[in-house]
Amino acid sequence: MASAWGRRFAATGEWMEVYGETEPRSIPLEKLLTTETDTAHPFTAFLYIWTFGYPEGDTPQAEVTLLFPAADDWRVKDIQALVYHLPPVQDEHTWRTALAEDLQAVKPALEVAGKVTATLAGLPELNTAAATIAHLKMRSAPQLKKDGWYAKRVHRTVDGKLHHGVAWVLPAKFVEQIGTRVTGALLVQFINATAADSEPVSIGSRLLACAKLDRKRLGFTRSSVNLAYASLPLIVTPESTSP
Repeated sequence: MASAWGRRFAATGEWMEVYGETEPRSIPLEKLLTTETDTAHPFTAFLYIWTFGYPEGDTPQAEVTLLFPAADDWRVKDIQALVYHLPPVQDEHTWRTALAEDLQAVKPALEVAGKVTATLAGLPELNTAAATIAHLKMRSAPQLKKDGWYAKRVHRTVDGKLHHGVAWVLPAKFVEQIGTRVTGALLVQFINATAADSEPVSIGSRLLACAKLDRKRLGFTRSSVNLAYASLPLIVTPESTSP
């Protein structure tokens, strides 16, 4: 396996970068929820990270999108989206309060996960999954009551090929707190999936990252920058089943 990065620049000074694993492994769908300790599959997940930068002094609102091709012998399963922040931010008190509320909201789920893994001691991958998601949640910027960021599942056709993806919507006041370099990530798994209609699949694809940066005043868009596409090669192969 290998990691790489790709970058695109705009003439106005903005830039977009994506980096992550270019040769990830996919797992069989039936292994996701197995409860048999002799066939339990390790938690195999990959983190894909995006970053964009913009000139200081004119903060944009942003929509960042990661797109995975949907025409190969696998499908992507998105698990957790996040936006990194470096504390303390300017409004640290408000952010700490919001982060504490976020963690309190997911506490019951983490407690249940802990009880499950205690009962199923032979399934360490459940423990790993819960710990990974909890770690990412703690690293992520909180959901603010006003001007909070959010993620959504999207799809897009690029060069005639359908892509499945996730988009991050970041208000300008949120971006201003983060700084002129904004970074987020998506935790995913790759699942084996062959086309039922025997449609030919491509050998090797590309992960695409793009961002739309809008600068508004009084509700009107003054300028807009499209950063498309920073990309990475993706060669997904089934994970070995040998012990």
